[in-house]
Amino acid sequence: MMLFRKFVLVVFLIAPFNSYSDENIEQSKFFVENLGKQVVEKVSNVNLSENERHVNFRNLYLNSFDNYYISRFVLGRYWKRLDSDMRKQFVKSFNNYIVATYAPKFKGWQGTFKAVDSLIENNYYNVKMNVLNEDGPTLKLMWKIYLDKNKNFKILDVNIDGVSMLVTQRAEFMSVIKNNPKGVIGLIEAMDAKTSG
Repeated sequence: MMLFRKFVLVVFLIAPFNSYSDENIEQSKFFVENLGKQVVEKVSNVNLSENERHVNFRNLYLNSFDNYYISRFVLGRYWKRLDSDMRKQFVKSFNNYIVATYAPKFKGWQGTFKAVDSLIENNYYNVKMNVLNEDGPTLKLMWKIYLDKNKNFKILDVNIDGVSMLVTQRAEFMSVIKNNPKGVIGLIEAMDAKTSG
């Protein structure tokens, strides 16, 4: 009898967790699909001014991506060598760089975002998505996201046809730092030059 009661207790404790996880799985798919729709509506629209496009993209990026984690990742081992002020400067310059680099690329872009699956691995949701592009082949994306303490989804990385954007960006930055006599400061100056041009 005691064993049966323990079994019932375990089932009772697990069942709500599973249903909650299932709900989150569906919500993770909705999150990335909705983000795609907002990009089309608020960034791709050809009737927007370039300033509106940049502002809208910035808001989507800062609200949807864990930009602090991404900033640390792309800077790799150099992050630990920076003091607090330099870290803040790097995050600010990097965010501006992301907006200046990617916002213009979406102008006039049309596509359909369809999340096809979501898998949980180590508390992260890996959401598989197909992006149907009217002017090109279907892109296969994998979004790595998590729920923050406020129960909002945040994006850590996106793989496009198997290529991690974070890993690609870090490799690019490591090359710049290695070849610039000013190191990280040189990288920051290069990013600021791009965003002020």
